[in-house]
Amino acid sequence: MVRWPAIIKYEGDSELTFVSGLSEWECDADLHFFSYEEGDALIDSEGVIYALDKREADCIKPRATGGSFNKEEILEIIKEHFSAIGECCVSKFSISTISEGVAVVGKFEEK
Repeated sequence: MVRWPAIIKYEGDSELTFVSGLSEWECDADLHFFSYEEGDALIDSEGVIYALDKREADCIKPRATGGSFNKEEILEIIKEHFSAIGECCVSKFSISTISEGVAVVGKFEEK
């Protein structure tokens, strides 16, 4: 079960998409009807990786892969994202937990 909020990491792209919760996932057609590429993944607030290749009733259902990212890996993914969107001082950015890192991505999207 996905621990929300979560981020979508696109294969071959540094930019991330923040998903605040199940209601946003279900209400935003761009998120659950979108045709994802192999390698695109949803990463939840615990670092658990979900493939976006399972369809039920024309909707994408995140499928647990059994894999996960640790805090350091999440930090690098987020730093790459911030660098790609032009944020400064990325090298100084740090997080205490995976969930904090995911939440920070959402805060930057609100700007």
